[in-house]
Amino acid sequence: MGLYYELQVVAHKTGLSPKTLRVWIEEGLVTPRRQGKKIVFSENDLARVLLIRRLRDDLGVNLAGIDIILDLLDRLKSLEQEVARLRAELETKGLPLI
Repeated sequence: MGLYYELQVVAHKTGLSPKTLRVWIEEGLVTPRRQGKKIVFSENDLARVLLIRRLRDDLGVNLAGIDIILDLLDRLKSLEQEVARLRAELETKGLPLI
């Protein structure tokens, strides 16, 4: 089990307000866990928050655009994992890679 950070800690680490983080959670841009009444962020959640902040602050992307970008990045990651799985399957069967 990795490290988890409470909302206030993530707000401090990222320079964002807890309110902003809650909006992003409500919008589904980031999906941290709940431990009782506490919201806790994994390392991956923290990295995603930093990416969202960069897209918003450095690149000027609005939340709707960020949602689309994150969806595309998630799909790309899933496809890359599927390609890796298929390659490994081909290699175990001794079939040539294209």
